[in-house]
Amino acid sequence: MLYRAERSDGVRYHESRYPATHQPDPGEGAASWLNKIGDMLTQQLYPGAAGPNPLMAFPENYHLRVRVRGGEGSKRQDYYLYGYPDDEDKKKSKETAPKYFRSVLEFYDHFLWLQSDPDLDRSKCPCKLCKALTEAPKEPRGATTSAPPRPDRDANPPPAPPGPPGPPGPSGPSPAPTSTARTSTKRAGPTAPPTRQTSAPTQSVAQLQPDESFLFREGEIVWFRKMQEAFRLGIVLQNQPPNPANGTSAKSLVKPLSHFRRPIEDVERDEGDMRPFLTFSVPFILPSLQGIVDQPMETVMWDDIEAQLPHNASMKGEVLTLEASKIAATHVDHSYSVFNPIMNPHLPGNPLSFGGVFLGCEKVGIFEAVRVVIEQDEHTEWNNPEQTFAMVVKAIILKQTEQGEHLFIRGDIWLLQEFAGSSQKLNQDQLPPAMRRETAFRDRVKQSQGVYFAWVPIKVNAEKPERSIRGRFYESEKLGPMLNPQWGEYIQNGHILPIQRFLNNRFDSRGSYVGRKNSRLDAVAGAVPPGTVLNLGPHVVEWA
Repeated sequence: MLYRAERSDGVRYHESRYPATHQPDPGEGAASWLNKIGDMLTQQLYPGAAGPNPLMAFPENYHLRVRVRGGEGSKRQDYYLYGYPDDEDKKKSKETAPKYFRSVLEFYDHFLWLQSDPDLDRSKCPCKLCKALTEAPKEPRGATTSAPPRPDRDANPPPAPPGPPGPPGPSGPSPAPTSTARTSTKRAGPTAPPTRQTSAPTQSVAQLQPDESFLFREGEIVWFRKMQEAFRLGIVLQNQPPNPANGTSAKSLVKPLSHFRRPIEDVERDEGDMRPFLTFSVPFILPSLQGIVDQPMETVMWDDIEAQLPHNASMKGEVLTLEASKIAATHVDHSYSVFNPIMNPHLPGNPLSFGGVFLGCEKVGIFEAVRVVIEQDEHTEWNNPEQTFAMVVKAIILKQTEQGEHLFIRGDIWLLQEFAGSSQKLNQDQLPPAMRRETAFRDRVKQSQGVYFAWVPIKVNAEKPERSIRGRFYESEKLGPMLNPQWGEYIQNGHILPIQRFLNNRFDSRGSYVGRKNSRLDAVAGAVPPGTVLNLGPHVVEWA
């Protein structure tokens, strides 16, 4: 079976527009990309069908270019798919490089929209490039919670609460990864070394240290490997520590997401066969199911929908299961629930404060690091994707207003910087273990180059609305090997890929804002069978 692209929006640019280091692919890379696109189409449209089932060719005017790293004969190659139409092309100089997709996953969303949307309405395309053009800045509006079992969905995110106290929401999706690896300027050291900054008192974090035994946490939505390179969505039910006595590694018990009429058996996976939710984009949901995307999953007539699917009878159930898992993950991505309420008299107005939150598909606690949107008035390089910013969470706050309730995260914002000379480790007690391990890892890799890394504080007690929280901060040493099979090669050559830049952000999945749920189980209602029990750990007390 072969797939053929019937439509294209591709544009062929003058050769002078392409970077000199991006040369036309001789064909080897294109074959790999076309095979992977075909495999992804097969998984979505004909689950269980035998392969390979490649795409015959890229849509017209799309073509692949390659950048070879490391000199002559190097096997390290980066691929870039060009052809994306630039609406502002006439306004740009001939020296400006066209936009491109840097992975099959990035392009797949655009390709599926291109072939399935009859109107070619770019505002409906979920790919990063189209979203950057069509999505205006949005602020969450208060979603008034209702009694169980499930509040109604608002077609739009809730409005921002009146008055200060925090900065506006993000100005748009994060920039797509660029073609060059991060190149940070070696500094002779800070003009004034990072010093300990005093801040308003907060609740003690001594007893709220995060459990970092596992990369994936109980209650999180993750991607797990189903077979070979195919990944599916599931929720972590329970983590099992390694057993040195018999040599077994740490494992996680995962419940695959589906719909409640078609439960799937739990699976056990090693960390190597799992990925954070924000690693991949949720594929485009079939056009015929767009009408149920925003419905509470427990109210959908799944049996009737399955009967109407235009697939072979033996494949209908698997197709609907896959689509339901995408819908479920999108619902969770646009929701949150809080746990471990804290009495914190130091917060102005005495709002509700919590020790942790299931923020979309991830679990975040006090004194943990999160990736955040930086506003223009917070740092001169606020929109530079090469910079790594992180916020250390000091408070998780729920504020009540006339428009509803709103979630805010308060903490100190830090910038990771590279310096020349011997290491100066300051402010260590203000940093969570993950951020300290990040600099220690980078120091080891760059030791021979005479540089070291340090987190520099740029803002104390910043308060961010939930839409400004991109997601968890992940350590390069742990996540890098999962994102790039050539990670070890890069590290041996003293090069650290900027993994934070390759992650998606919360709310990147297309869907309507859900808001606060009473519990984590309520967030996945209808995506797991009745009677499902989530083991969130002995120290998690959910607050409804």
